[in-house]
Amino acid sequence: MDGTVEIVPAALGLSFELLARTVPIVVIGVLIAEILIALQVTERIASVAYPVTTFSHLPRECGASFLLAFVSPQAADAMLVDYYHKGMIGRGELVVAALINSFPSVVMHWRYLVPVYVPLLGVYGAIYFGILTGIGFLKTGIVMVAGRMLLLEPPESRTPERASGPTPSVREAVRASFRPTARTLRRILGIMIPTIVAVAFLAEAGVFNAIAAYLEGASRLFPIPPEGLTIIAAKFGSYIAAASLASGLLAAGDMAGRDIVITLLVANLLTSVVTYLRWLGSFYIAIFGPRRGTEIMLLSVALQDGLLLVAIFLLAWFW
Repeated sequence: MDGTVEIVPAALGLSFELLARTVPIVVIGVLIAEILIALQVTERIASVAYPVTTFSHLPRECGASFLLAFVSPQAADAMLVDYYHKGMIGRGELVVAALINSFPSVVMHWRYLVPVYVPLLGVYGAIYFGILTGIGFLKTGIVMVAGRMLLLEPPESRTPERASGPTPSVREAVRASFRPTARTLRRILGIMIPTIVAVAFLAEAGVFNAIAAYLEGASRLFPIPPEGLTIIAAKFGSYIAAASLASGLLAAGDMAGRDIVITLLVANLLTSVVTYLRWLGSFYIAIFGPRRGTEIMLLSVALQDGLLLVAIFLLAWFW
């Protein structure tokens, strides 16, 4: 009983923290989508991403979302949901575009990985980051090919159409975007808020910690030396702690550079499962809805971790 009493305020506090981080970003993403539609500039902004969208048989609107994903994945996917509810993209296009939108977040790992791993591990830190980025490229390429094979080519990719009517001013576009933004947010937030609260209660109840402890044991199935198990355990707590520990083992000669890289990749694979489970509620389901969010998350984790698993064993065999 006492444990339950302690969990409730902690879970509510975590819920507030998650909502405070997520809701404003989603609101901004939907609002940006509505303003771009009102200004009739989606075509011009998305032109930078034409090679991605046209090859994948995605409508031009998805290009603007892809570019926004380099700044905020949540806002970019909220934009896709807005397009979907407006009938501008279909279910298949939503799934393909959402999977492609995960690529910018992989590339932007440099913001926190490179300043930590390269100074501590030198060339092996750079190799680790390069492998993760390469897997991101390969995953995106697979999704683009799948989109090209499974989606029909949108008519506007052949014959671009100019928007009819005069272009409104920015003030008029912002004013016109408020009502459709509120309508879309009611749908998204109606799912997001209770889902994030549920995830917070699961986190405070120790569900994710129990999964992490189980996965640490599973690390013994991979081709890494016993010393590498400490790096994996540290990675469940912090990527900085894992990098620091790996640096010490490398400097002391207790682990070779090859083993360091493979161990970090295994740590990334195992910790990603817990990360995806946390994000299933606070991101995928919250933005895309229970059914679509689960579908997108399962496809994303299967591609990402499948490729990572192949990379781990190829390195173990040939390096």
